[in-house]
Amino acid sequence: METISTGAGKPQNLPRNFTHHMDAAGTSPNRYSDKAGKVFKKEINKSSGIMSNKKVILGIAAGVAALAVTAVILKRKGYLDGVTEKAEEFGAKIKDKYASLKETAGKKFEDVVHKGEEIAERVKSKAEAKIEAEADKVNPATV
Repeated sequence: METISTGAGKPQNLPRNFTHHMDAAGTSPNRYSDKAGKVFKKEINKSSGIMSNKKVILGIAAGVAALAVTAVILKRKGYLDGVTEKAEEFGAKIKDKYASLKETAGKKFEDVVHKGEEIAERVKSKAEAKIEAEADKVNPATV
């Protein structure tokens, strides 16, 4: 939107965002709005900036304290009594599953190795037979 200066330094038609509008003298109609905005932005940045180390340490300490209080309350009410037994049972089940998986994988590995050896022996014997047949074709007097 164009503005027309009346000579008194005030534009006739103000755009909606008139704080960024410049009049004929090159100044904003509200001369203090830009400065106040900059000060306000500085204050916002100070209060919401990156947390200092002290604040981080205090936050972590508060979290640890809250967890400790929660653990004490749960222990007194008896909610944590069966947890250790369940954890031990779960650990034993995992250990058994791992052992059976390891045993199964070992057996399959041995089977694959054995089959590989058999295939290698068959290929080797076929290759030797072909070599002997070719040698007999080349020199029939050696028989």
